[in-house]
Amino acid sequence: MKNLTSLSLFNADRHRDVRIVPGPDIALGNRLNHVQIGLSETGVAASDYPLVFMKDVDSGSFRLVALFGLRQGSNCFLINDQWQATYLPLAVVGWPFHLGGPDQLLCIDEGSDLVSTDAGSALYTGGGNETAELLRIRSMFEYLRSDVDSANNFTAVLVDLNLLRPIHVTLEFADGESELIEGLYSISPLRLSALEDTTIMDMHRRSLLDKIHIIMNSLGQMNRIQQLSRVYFDRKIARLTTEMTSQ
Repeated sequence: MKNLTSLSLFNADRHRDVRIVPGPDIALGNRLNHVQIGLSETGVAASDYPLVFMKDVDSGSFRLVALFGLRQGSNCFLINDQWQATYLPLAVVGWPFHLGGPDQLLCIDEGSDLVSTDAGSALYTGGGNETAELLRIRSMFEYLRSDVDSANNFTAVLVDLNLLRPIHVTLEFADGESELIEGLYSISPLRLSALEDTTIMDMHRRSLLDKIHIIMNSLGQMNRIQQLSRVYFDRKIARLTTEMTSQ
């Protein structure tokens, strides 16, 4: 199975002959249990996935993500190479392209099954000009970069207001054993309700309050994770519970 170690900065000299095969990268998708999403995606993404916050390994900053699975390397929404979802986040739609590094520059996964030199859509014309397909990709990732920035600014507001708290997901198996999933965060309803009215009104005017409630309510999609996760667990999950700690 490939990983993202084959990621490289996209540029005309290196990738002039690259063609892109249409469709999501199934091999990569099977290995990802989450992707970062932009702020405008919260409403549609919450119709399928739990939306939670995770800490970036390098910076330690919180990132808003759509959760696909409860274990590293497992995507419960990909079964028999088919996505079991009505919405695919832009970061998934854009594969094999990614935003990489602190500056979120356009990169390409050269090891992706979607990267070819003899099939798919060309990125450059014979004369070296960018094709309509490449212009479409650039436009999509420019939007995603701005949207992720908005999500990061939104998350920074939540951190400043001390609203994020760890959530523990407990899997109880039919054989009596249990497993604790950690590393996920969400918005504390109790801390939200304790905010000053002026702060609440300010978030409402900035169209942040609706995003907060969408994210909080999306935890109900953990039930869907339980339903789909039978593929990744060798024991039947009898019960899945989500508990917020340190309210």
